[in-house]
Amino acid sequence: MSNKCPSIVGNNPKIVKIKEMISELSRSSETVLLKGEKGTGKELIAKVIQHKSGRKENPFVKVTCSALMNDMSENELLGRNAQAIKDLNQRKKGILSVADTGTLFFDEIGQLPPSYQAELLLLEKNRMSKTVVKVEEKIDVRVIASTSADLESLVKKGSFLKNLYNRLNVISIIVPPLRYRLEDISFLSDFFADKYCAELGKTHYKLSQKTKNIFFSYNWPGNVMELENLVKGAVALGNEDNLINQLNRQGRINGHTHNYDEFADIDKHLQDSGNLPLKDICREINAQAEQKLMKQALEKTNWNRKKASIMLDISYKSMLNKIKEYNII
Repeated sequence: MSNKCPSIVGNNPKIVKIKEMISELSRSSETVLLKGEKGTGKELIAKVIQHKSGRKENPFVKVTCSALMNDMSENELLGRNAQAIKDLNQRKKGILSVADTGTLFFDEIGQLPPSYQAELLLLEKNRMSKTVVKVEEKIDVRVIASTSADLESLVKKGSFLKNLYNRLNVISIIVPPLRYRLEDISFLSDFFADKYCAELGKTHYKLSQKTKNIFFSYNWPGNVMELENLVKGAVALGNEDNLINQLNRQGRINGHTHNYDEFADIDKHLQDSGNLPLKDICREINAQAEQKLMKQALEKTNWNRKKASIMLDISYKSMLNKIKEYNII
């Protein structure tokens, strides 16, 4: 891995909590299960966990579970599997041999074929079974897995082994979707703009406040990954016209464009909130943003709570709880 630690950008309370958890996880080698929608940054978090641990200088091996073939006679999950890993040298050595002393990251573990799930259960702490590699061999790998699927539902359906789920779910981290951390959009936009200016050899480029306000009214089905790709395109082209057109074609921008400044005015919130810690101020900003978005969704659907919950992509139960919490009438 690179010597430079990847950055987790944001001040949303849930993101701050994840950063705190990572600091604690750096002292152990426990298995971690990262849960969240696609594009929320689960792989990034896995890399930060690795980088902040004693395994920093050791291998980080990503296994793409969707690429695994359901054919145990030709491939072995813990031995060699050409479809699971991209690096040719890793293919020749085998996944465990390459990951030894480092981290083994299973991307989208919910897509792991049933025949491999049983084999993964054979992986024990600091050793692997003779049934896997014929000769007992001590290994030292930390397992981190990610999923955008509800593994508990898959267990109930019988498509995911309960024992494997219990083995993976030692420590779970739920990564919030971007629409639930709107206060981070401005920080993320500037971070990605600076990143791709450096990578593409461009002079400093900063997105306009008008574009950020539109971002604030967008539903972000592709989460942080979608935001990153949009900002990269804007930096590459030197303007935001194509970016705005893409969002308009998606049809996910609501009728009202928020002014992000009303949520990001730190002086105002310091004055209103006294000497509160940053995380408390951010929590208040996030609550205000969430309340406004929910009220607008209800107004747009003529106060049809079911339709509003679908528009905001949250459960009906969560919608009712939030209405009660914010006293929206």
